[in-house]
Amino acid sequence: MKSFIESLSLGTGAIFVAALSAVLVFILCFACPKRLHQPLALIVPFVIAVCLYWSPVWLGADPSEYGAWQFIVVGSWFLAGAIPSAAIAYILHRRGVGSIRK
Repeated sequence: MKSFIESLSLGTGAIFVAALSAVLVFILCFACPKRLHQPLALIVPFVIAVCLYWSPVWLGADPSEYGAWQFIVVGSWFLAGAIPSAAIAYILHRRGVGSIRK
């Protein structure tokens, strides 16, 4: 698992984060109230990008170089995930999808 995560480039990681974020936001929009759709579209990709970036360190990799690149990698992965997530949240919000809870 660690070798797979370390092998992700900036582009493949962005695609992975975008796809996973879109799927999770789609699922969460059905379970959460409508007022949480927009925050979910930002929170989910950020959490996925941070966790994916730092997971090799959590699995035992040397953390010395990870701190220097975190803003570039996490930032680009976050943007790649936030754009499709925001589009999905917007579409589902407009269609009235969401739980009835207030």
